[in-house]
Amino acid sequence: MRFGWVMLALMALGCSEYDLGAKGEGDGVSDGDGDPTGDGGDGEVGAPGTFDGGIRGRICDPGGGWVVGAYVYTTYDSTGDGEHDARAEDESDVNGAYELTGIPVDRDYTVYAIKGSFEASFDVSVGSGMTEIPSDECMLEPPDIAVVTGDYDHIEDIIDSMGLEYTEIDGQYTTGEYLTFLRNPAAMAEFDIIFFNCGAGMDWLYTDADLVRANIREFVANGGSIYASDWAYYYVEAPFPSFMDFYGGDESYGSAQVGVAGSVAGRVRDPAMELIIGSASADINFDLDMWVAMEAVSADTEILISADIPVWSSWSTDTLFNVPVAARFDYGEGRVIYTAFHNEHAGTTLDMTDILEEIILSL
Repeated sequence: MRFGWVMLALMALGCSEYDLGAKGEGDGVSDGDGDPTGDGGDGEVGAPGTFDGGIRGRICDPGGGWVVGAYVYTTYDSTGDGEHDARAEDESDVNGAYELTGIPVDRDYTVYAIKGSFEASFDVSVGSGMTEIPSDECMLEPPDIAVVTGDYDHIEDIIDSMGLEYTEIDGQYTTGEYLTFLRNPAAMAEFDIIFFNCGAGMDWLYTDADLVRANIREFVANGGSIYASDWAYYYVEAPFPSFMDFYGGDESYGSAQVGVAGSVAGRVRDPAMELIIGSASADINFDLDMWVAMEAVSADTEILISADIPVWSSWSTDTLFNVPVAARFDYGEGRVIYTAFHNEHAGTTLDMTDILEEIILSL
């Protein structure tokens, strides 16, 4: 899976995900293209010359939309000893734009861009001043995606709109296709991201629970990412029970299906999502009754969006205040995201569409 080398690159650079370290610090990395001299790929070793070079460009997704929060970097030789011991780095802004500055001039560089499981590299020759990467060189390469279909949700609507390809796995319990897939870790490992739609089959809980739990954990630990929505929450709860606390008894599937249909004002807690929608508040629509409610998350889980939500209690309703409706956590080398709300275009608001596209890119 692509995510494996991405993580190795980030580890070599000594930074956590998109947490930019001090520029110009020695980090003992090569130039990323297998060139042990670290000379930027031009075969020249020696004094690095002046450091007034720069690279400017933009990052876009396969559908042409600008990507916020992509980690963009290149490495360079700061001492003239032939080793790339420093890096220039940036995060793309709301317009997908980035700038890498303070690098030696008259050298060839490879610029790397990473956003979740998406990645790209661009070659550029840098002279004095700012060098522009052509506008048609902005696209992140997509990962390998699988979608397990469901009765009540269609993340493939959003994936299609982003110009991404995917493999569809029939999630109907009557066909058994999804269960065959989940029983086979080698088949799962062919993908970088697996999406589980609300309404996907859950009979594995009664026939193959231990095996499927173990396979999902292994998939994520090895660098894969999963996303589940609403009633598919047990694809998160069963393999990773300590990260999200769902309403009622977590040990029993279905006990958390208590949400009341309607719209709520979501509090956007993720900086990239806030930039994209231009607000710290998002219009979140729950299009069907009995959606799955969360109560809390662990310290290792990041709340993306929270809200005050109405839930059914006996024959009346109560309100849970400021609880998560979208959250994510990392496990091993991979990532898990869950949303209590649906993701098909028919039931989403404009805010939700923007949020869901960011979720896909961040997996």
